[in-house]
Amino acid sequence: MRKTDVAIVAVFSALVIGTDFALAPFASFKLLDTVVFMVAFVYGFRQGAAVAVVSEAVWSVVSPWGAAGAITPFLVGGELLFALAGWGASRVWRTGGASPYPVAVFIGATLAICAFVWDFAANAMTALIWFGPGLSLAQLLTVELAGFVFPVPMAHELADFALGMFLAPASLLIMPRLRKIT
Repeated sequence: MRKTDVAIVAVFSALVIGTDFALAPFASFKLLDTVVFMVAFVYGFRQGAAVAVVSEAVWSVVSPWGAAGAITPFLVGGELLFALAGWGASRVWRTGGASPYPVAVFIGATLAICAFVWDFAANAMTALIWFGPGLSLAQLLTVELAGFVFPVPMAHELADFALGMFLAPASLLIMPRLRKIT
């Protein structure tokens, strides 16, 4: 990685971790997913993935709710989905300096779908950790349903949709200018 790549990862990871602490009272409302998506969109998959790994790994250890423990590698791996989606979206929705707002709904929907998959996978891995290799389908479904009955996953998906619709397009207007500096 070049020095500018390291700086990009450091700055955006610090932004994510700092805002995670600031937004801690609001469960599931974080900038992490949107920032990872946007970094991958503007700077590429490698930088987006690095921000995802650093940010989620740090948050999984120093979260005010306690360390995530054995599920941490799965949370980190799940966050890579947002980097992959951002990189893929950059291949489909090239803005070329034009306003990104016409695709704002699609960006929001993409983030919401990624959040749903992340929540689903996190619940499945939680079930596997709790019940071990003898995990039955009934146990898996129980954990999945319990995970989705509580409002936290729904809030996560709605927050990602809203941030994807409003924050991501605004970032797309600003971040390419920052890219010229680096």
